Amino acid sequence: MASSSSSNLNLDTRKENIGIERVESTETCAHPSVERGTCMVCKSRVFMYIDKDLWLSPDEIDGIRKVESEKLLNDRKLVLVLDLDHTLLHTTRERKHLKTRQELLRHNINEDGLIPLKHYGMMLKLRPYVHTFLNEASTMFEMYIYTSADRRYASLMAEFLDPENVYFKSRIIVREDLPAPDEKSLLLVMRHQRMVLVLDDTECVWRNHRHNLILIKRYYYFDARHDLVSLSAMNNDEGETTGVLATILKKLKLIHRLFFNPKFKGSLAYRDVTMILDRLQVLRGCKLTFEGIFPSGFKPQNSRLWMMAEELGAICSTSVFTSWTHVITLEATEEESQEAELDRMILVHPAWLHYCYEKVRRYPEANYPIKLKK
Repeated sequence: MASSSSSNLNLDTRKENIGIERVESTETCAHPSVERGTCMVCKSRVFMYIDKDLWLSPDEIDGIRKVESEKLLNDRKLVLVLDLDHTLLHTTRERKHLKTRQELLRHNINEDGLIPLKHYGMMLKLRPYVHTFLNEASTMFEMYIYTSADRRYASLMAEFLDPENVYFKSRIIVREDLPAPDEKSLLLVMRHQRMVLVLDDTECVWRNHRHNLILIKRYYYFDARHDLVSLSAMNNDEGETTGVLATILKKLKLIHRLFFNPKFKGSLAYRDVTMILDRLQVLRGCKLTFEGIFPSGFKPQNSRLWMMAEELGAICSTSVFTSWTHVITLEATEEESQEAELDRMILVHPAWLHYCYEKVRRYPEANYPIKLKK
């Protein structure tokens, strides 16, 4: 039988392998037989799976979660949990996509992100902008892969997403770890849930953590559904700097900035990303521009009004090519009002934006009319 010190050493080593510092906590029982988180000998201890061959007691889990969360916050980092399929990439069987072996040889990973996996009989397509996305997100977040696929598949995909193993390390949660086949849980993420964001294309698997979820548009590069024309069938793809991941990255930067904003009162330890996500829903779908508000030469992007609108989920723009839903202004002529109505744009006083921001809810624009110029 191995000594207690040897057993503790092995446990500490496994913790280090998944990025967990040693913390003092209540000892678990020494019985080796564990089934579904319960010791089969004494029945008195409940364990939780964290990493391969590593089982920890609830007390130890709480201690680790507290220490690691504090360390991340001190580094001004949050946590980002990333799904794989249809979120960061798309895979298919090689024979479904390629008609001939010669066609396979024409594809170059450096040109289009289309990767042949010959030994697995598969084709992999990375979502455009994914490497830039991961690189920039890593400066703000500790990142996890969380997939319903098996460990072999997840590890293979991680090699292409993170070839230097600097983004995910061993933070990969797979099918074998899931509490149920159709359910994903943040209990396996060893950080406080109030600092965790989830990026996934499927909402129903996060039934207990919907408030942490940023739902992303599914990436279908290969033919996968009869009722959907794939991007490859259209000889098209998402844009690098204007595509889905680029848009999501902007949102993540905003959330990170708001979370660590020094103007908000209270300790970082008690701030909650879900409250920020709720704020971003208030004016979701609104596209705003500003007229006659700022002095000549002033950049609206630097204004408090612009930042307030973005914090509520609105898109702000000065481009004449944007299909605006709202024009924030103080006054307009009758002709301008009629033109706006024909274009289905709402002319509204900036007080509307202030009140929505203060109350964290959308109020009727009609309650904040502009002045009619003569």
